[in-house]
Amino acid sequence: MKQVILIALISIFFIVINFDIVVAEDFTPAGFKNIASEKTGPYKTTLQISPPEPIAGPVKFALVITDSTDGSGIFDAKVQIFAEPEKGPKQYTPGLNSQKFGNVYIGMLELETGGVWTVEAIIESKLGNGNVIVPLQVKERTRSANSITGNILFVGVTLVFIFIPVKLWLESRRVR
Repeated sequence: MKQVILIALISIFFIVINFDIVVAEDFTPAGFKNIASEKTGPYKTTLQISPPEPIAGPVKFALVITDSTDGSGIFDAKVQIFAEPEKGPKQYTPGLNSQKFGNVYIGMLELETGGVWTVEAIIESKLGNGNVIVPLQVKERTRSANSITGNILFVGVTLVFIFIPVKLWLESRRVR
């Protein structure tokens, strides 16, 4: 009898713990960040980005689409993802189905400059149309521009590359 009670308690413990672990609509893979979660048209959407804090360069977008009435995944949508900076041309990528999760549409854009970008995802399927529009702050890409240690390292390496050939040249003149 004690074994049955113990097994029942352990089972209840694991069931209670596992209820909070995975909720399909809150799914965010490692390396991504949710930037928008909203109902648009007949869909419930979640727009995610990677890297979580975007810097100028390639940025991956993932759009999770479910039916807003029953929560089932939308696997046959046509997804278009646009990004437009404050000044400059609008960029486009199609959202392609993820092989692992059919209702996750993935696209990658090269966000060339820092600043505020307007990201728009347009969804079309047999259920109807919808779109998601989100502002996105993109950081400027820097290479140790403000790092004193980076500047000291650069000067040190430059001096070594100058010093060694000059020293070898002077020693070769002394030998002659």
